[in-house]
Amino acid sequence: MAPTSLARCRLALLFAVLMDLIGVISLLVGIFADLQLNGQDFGDLLIYTGAILVFVSLIGWIFWYTGNIEISLEELQQDYMIKDGTLARLARKISRHFSQRDVNRGNKNWKGDGQRGSPKPDTLQLSRTKAAKRDMFTGGSES
Repeated sequence: MAPTSLARCRLALLFAVLMDLIGVISLLVGIFADLQLNGQDFGDLLIYTGAILVFVSLIGWIFWYTGNIEISLEELQQDYMIKDGTLARLARKISRHFSQRDVNRGNKNWKGDGQRGSPKPDTLQLSRTKAAKRDMFTGGSES
């Protein structure tokens, strides 16, 4: 059985509907109810809060809608075929150059350029500290 459009992306749909309901209720209460506490009117606060919640619900609607887009396999293969145009070849060439960069060294040299200058050691060598441990705790002098 194929899933219906309501079965996919349930959390995004639930988020969008709840934000819409809470936002519209808040907006309507802020417009039509006379809410005053200690002489201050809180209707504007509810109106602005309701409008913000309805706006935030758009995020849920966008996620729900994009999660329910169906693309056939034929369309997908047709759109992502390898094209042999000049621009595609240039993009592949630039992409290959960037993927061959030496990211381990943290500089902008290409792999071939960095190996010409100075040889890299094949192993990692740890060095000892200059001062002995007892010198660090006693201040460098022994009696």
